[in-house]
Amino acid sequence: MQCSKCHTENPDTQKFCGQCGAKLEIICPKCSSHNPAKNKFCGECGHNLIPEPEIKKPEPASEGERKHVTVLFSDLSGYTPMAERLDPEEVKEITGHIFDEDSKVVNKYEGFIEKYAGDAVMVLFGADQSHEDDPMRAVRAASEIHARVEKLSPLYEERIGSPLIMHSGINTGLVVTGELNLEKGVHGVAGDAINVAARLSAAAKPGEILVDNETYTRTQGYFQFENLEPIQLKGKTTPIQIYRFLSAKNQPQKIHRLHGLRAQLIGRKAELDQLSDAVTNMRKGQGAVIPIIGPAGTGKSRLVEEFKASLDLKEIQWHEGYAFPYTQNIPYFPLINLMNRAFNIEEGDPPQHIKEKIEQGLDFLAEEKAGIIPYIGSLYSLNYPEIENVSPEFWKLHLQKTIQAVLAGLAQRGPTVVCFEDLHWMDPSTLALVRSLLTEIRNPVLFIPTFRPDTTLLSSHQINNLPFSYTEINLKDLSPSDTLNMVESLLKTDDIPADLKRFIKDRVEGNPIYQGT
Repeated sequence: MQCSKCHTENPDTQKFCGQCGAKLEIICPKCSSHNPAKNKFCGECGHNLIPEPEIKKPEPASEGERKHVTVLFSDLSGYTPMAERLDPEEVKEITGHIFDEDSKVVNKYEGFIEKYAGDAVMVLFGADQSHEDDPMRAVRAASEIHARVEKLSPLYEERIGSPLIMHSGINTGLVVTGELNLEKGVHGVAGDAINVAARLSAAAKPGEILVDNETYTRTQGYFQFENLEPIQLKGKTTPIQIYRFLSAKNQPQKIHRLHGLRAQLIGRKAELDQLSDAVTNMRKGQGAVIPIIGPAGTGKSRLVEEFKASLDLKEIQWHEGYAFPYTQNIPYFPLINLMNRAFNIEEGDPPQHIKEKIEQGLDFLAEEKAGIIPYIGSLYSLNYPEIENVSPEFWKLHLQKTIQAVLAGLAQRGPTVVCFEDLHWMDPSTLALVRSLLTEIRNPVLFIPTFRPDTTLLSSHQINNLPFSYTEINLKDLSPSDTLNMVESLLKTDDIPADLKRFIKDRVEGNPIYQGT
């Protein structure tokens, strides 16, 4: 919801604005009364507080423009029996509620709804605004749509005689955009990618999300899939390989890699040695901040992966949190992501299970535990009476002290590494918290943030006043010889054709992302 003070958009689960810390309330447009964020109708006059969803449409595109997109079709199972059983007004009410939830999810992941058709919705990711993770956004959007409709189901099951369940298909490929003129009602895209997505949706059983091979290849590091038998789709001469989405991975693999191929780490020995030396110093009681900085594709995540693999994780405590392009406006997402890993919290865990996992995970803090649990739990929208009426400023300050206390407790148990990946996508709240941790904590912890060169982690004044050492690792593109060595390692041969060598030199330009690392 939008903060009435600074107008920042916040997730529905938040109680306070992630940008300014103000309490999130809804001001009734009819009587100007203040209402809690959870209210759907004004408590004073009964006015509907939920605005009509704004359906996002792409900007006009030139006719016939070709684009690489990810298409999502999501359909309601059992629509025909429901339509036969219920009055048309009731059917409209139910599908309207579902479409409202669809639009919220699609806007969150910055896709746009191309059309509604009966009980189905067609969504495009990458047609209007392209993102490097459009296939991942599509899978997450489908999963969230399924979950939201499942949550709605109890409201209608008695009337319709069955649960509300979605089934979806996702395909990544080329489309051709047509003319867009909303006044004339002319719009649309065309292409085989759309047909395949629609047929995958039709082939999916209730509750299933089926994806094509390209979507799978580009998202397999983030999600668990089940490899299904190839299926014959109408209009296709040969069967296509499909996969069933199962769940998000608790430990995502962010490395860009050709399927089934992996090269040795080339040209990064000095950087690995630097990180290893920092661990040695940490064992002696010396903390450090070692940012890994480099453009996209230079191997930041791969370097972190190799360094982590070199450690004895029975001796070294490793904690990591990730940011993603779509989480830039979600307050404290990387911190919550780190807590999920630390406490083994999984998507879909009920609130009581989350509460229990947090309490068990903080057992090592002993007597400090009681004062810390409410602030960790509030990140998951759990209610704790002792902090219910505190001001946003008080809450934010004590959250920072809570995280500092947790890290201090971890450091007392043994050598601790904290890695925040892709800090360039962090929300402002997490970035402020990370800066606070780096400048305030006095325990020997090794911090490894990774980010792109256009992001500033600390000012020179803050660096000069850090309680421990600060040394940047700046990753550059590989040299021509290192690039060739990587290709040889990838292909398991030192006999690379001359034409391929020239192509790699001219097109790859030393960026490891193109070698599947």
